[in-house]
Parts: sequence; C-alpha cells; structure tokens
Amino acid sequence: MLSSLRQQVQAALMEVPARRRPALRRSDAPDALLATDLPLAASEEEAAAFICGMTAQGWRVTRQGSWLLLDAEVPVPELRLPAVLRGECGCCISLLMRHQEAGEAAAYIRAVVKASEAGRQPFERLCLQLHAELAAMLRRQQPLPGALVPYLCQAYHDLYHT
Repeated sequence: MLSSLRQQVQAALMEVPARRRPALRRSDAPDALLATDLPLAASEEEAAAFICGMTAQGWRVTRQGSWLLLDAEVPVPELRLPAVLRGECGCCISLLMRHQEAGEAAAYIRAVVKASEAGRQPFERLCLQLHAELAAMLRRQQPLPGALVPYLCQAYHDLYHT
C-alpha cells in the first residue's frame, strides 16, 4: 500500500539536483508516512521547490530538524475479506466488522500501512496493540475506526497470501 506512494516521492526526489541521493524511509512520526533527509543533501531553494511540488501533488510536508516528514491520503484498497480470520489481525477485522462506525481512522491507517510494509512481526505487534485499543474503545462506548477494515484486509493479504 505504501509502495506506490514511496515511488511517487522517490520520482520527485530524483528530479532534485542534490549533492547526493537523499534518503527516503518510513517515518517514525505517527503523523507522517515517509521521511527524507533532503535538506541535508540539497540547497534551501531546492528543498523549498521540492516541498512546493509535493504540496501541489496533495502531500503534507513538515520539517523536523534536518528531515522532511511527508504524509498523504493512502488510497482505499479493494475490500477483500480473508476466508478465515486468524490471529490478532483477524480479531481486529472481526471487531470492526461487527461495530461498523465512523470513528477517526487516519492515524490507524498510517500505522497499519507502515507496519505492513515493515513485515509480519511489526504488523502482528501493531494488531495486538490495536486489538487492545479497540476493546478499550468499545468499553468506553467510543466509535471505532471502521474505515480501517480494507487496509487491515489488504495488509493481511499482502503479508500472508503472497
């Protein structure tokens, strides 16, 4: 899910006449998908032009020290429910399907997308944490992030069926 967005940023970075190829990685910040050290590799003018270009393409770019944090809407994947719901991911999908509500999902979507790209173990750890958070939200009668279901299903499919 993150690869097409990563490719878009990578293509824009290749257009910048930097002193060296800037790094591009998953962001550790919860409010951003990707991070680049472009300000260390290019002039201020080149970095500013990159920021303007990415903003024009719908990205939100913030500067954090010598890094740029990039965030964009992750396209909603086609809903492909697994035939069998297993593990913590299955529990999360089941909870969300039974309590389809419209709680805020953007932070959860970012976390799922980044964890799924990192691999099975980070994704499973996230799902364990998510399951606990969803249960707590139900106990407090808070709306669940129902829009998260297609992203969980896609991550499950990518990690366990490819």
